[in-house]
Parts: sequence; structure tokens; C-alpha cells
Amino acid sequence: MPDGVRPTGIIESTKNERIRRYRRLLKRNFRYREGLFLAEGMKAVAESLTASRPPECVLCDEKGLRALEAYSDYLGTRNVPCFQVAPPVMELLASTVTPQGVVAVCPMLHRPLEEMLAEAPPVVLVANRVRDPGNLGTMVRVADAAGTGGVVVCSESVDIYNPKTVRSTAGSIFHVPVCVGLGAEEALGRLKESGYAVLLADAREGAVVWETEWPERTALVMGNEAWGVPEKEGEMADGRVRVPIVGRAESLNVAAATAVILFDMLRRRWR
Repeated sequence: MPDGVRPTGIIESTKNERIRRYRRLLKRNFRYREGLFLAEGMKAVAESLTASRPPECVLCDEKGLRALEAYSDYLGTRNVPCFQVAPPVMELLASTVTPQGVVAVCPMLHRPLEEMLAEAPPVVLVANRVRDPGNLGTMVRVADAAGTGGVVVCSESVDIYNPKTVRSTAGSIFHVPVCVGLGAEEALGRLKESGYAVLLADAREGAVVWETEWPERTALVMGNEAWGVPEKEGEMADGRVRVPIVGRAESLNVAAATAVILFDMLRRRWR
């Protein structure tokens, strides 16, 4: 046992009441009822330990306990309980084929839209009907890397706290302000009321991204991977932008297109 990490307890039974409760967090309804989600893997757990609100606890197997040694100071100073669990218990909580052996039980991070906009960030990313958890997670990671001021995940999109989404953010879920729960029409309407120009990414129409004059405050809307956004919501946009396709590819993955656009916006702000 590493000297730096002293488990609060050891859990060997898959029928343990704590484990039963945390196992239910794999379901969306229970996550929101409890206000908790699971962050799996060493990268996500490490970021959770330095977040504004620490995890409720960390669960790890023997391998995960060794990996946690480097973060023993955070566990101690933030009073985060650490439970060592048997391999069958970890298998119940993990959503990966080959678990890294460490999971954090974290308080939800989202905030009201008004709070997100309080400091008037120049760029807000809006995920509208993005259904693939890997895509949404990568979009959050890209938003973090590009210095985006916040991400609005509309209620029609996949849950930001889906285990695969959390894993795909590579820890960025703990860095970027996130708003959830608003329908797309309401979210766009409130952004416009707050002085944001709503620009819709479109695979076929609109100004080429690097020829676009970005407004001082921009809400960039990325739509569904297959069919974009509904016509009614599209009519709320102040403009459309597109990434030109010069090769034979039909289109870009929504996460890839998000990266191209957000980093072009960053480049313009740096000029």
C-alpha cells in the first residue's frame, strides 16, 4: 500500500449500499436526482481533485490506489475519502472495457446561463442536438483549449454527465463553465437578449469561416451530426458560417468542425 494514500475503508461486496447508490449514477435520471456524476480514469479524477468543489469520494482498486499516490496531498488537504474496492466492484462502476481502476464521485458542475454570462465572455459554444457523447465531450475539450467562455448544452443534446462524455472531455469538464437544461429556442433567445450574435455553423451555407467578421460577443451554434438544427431554430441565427471542404470528404465531424471554427475565432482575437 502506498504510504501517501491511506484508504478510508475497503469495499469488497458488490451489494454494498454505497456501491449500489453510485452504480445508479450511470443512469441520467438518478444523476440529476442525486446531483452527482462519475468521473472515470486518472486524468478526470486528477482534475476533479483540483476543481472548485471536490469529489464526494474516490473509489479505486489496487492499481488505481498506486496511481493516486501522486495526488495524496489533494486527497488529504481537501478531506476527500478514498475507498479501495475489489475488482468486481470496480467493474460495476466503470464504463470502459479496460478500466484504469479509479473513479471519482463528483458534484454536478453546471451553472445558470446568467451566471455564465456575468463576465461577458466573448465566445460561447452552444451544443444543439449533439447526440454522440464522444463528440460532445471532445467539443468541451476543444472549447477549453480555445479559451471559450462557456458551453451551453441544450436539453435536446446528450447528457454532459454521460460517462463517455465526461471521459471524452479529458478533464476539461472541470475547467469550462457549463449550462444545461435549457431548450434550444430558449437558450438562443436568452443569448440574443444578452447581446450575443448567434452564428450557426452550416455544412453547406454561409460565409467561409476565415472570411467571417466575428462580432464582439458571439454564440456559436453547432448542430446535430447528421441534420444540423431545425428550421425554426435556424431562423433565430444572425448568420451562418461554414468550413469549406476542398477535398472529397462529404463533411467534417461536428467536433472537428468546432475545433476549426473556435480556433479561427481565437486567432482573430489575438491579432
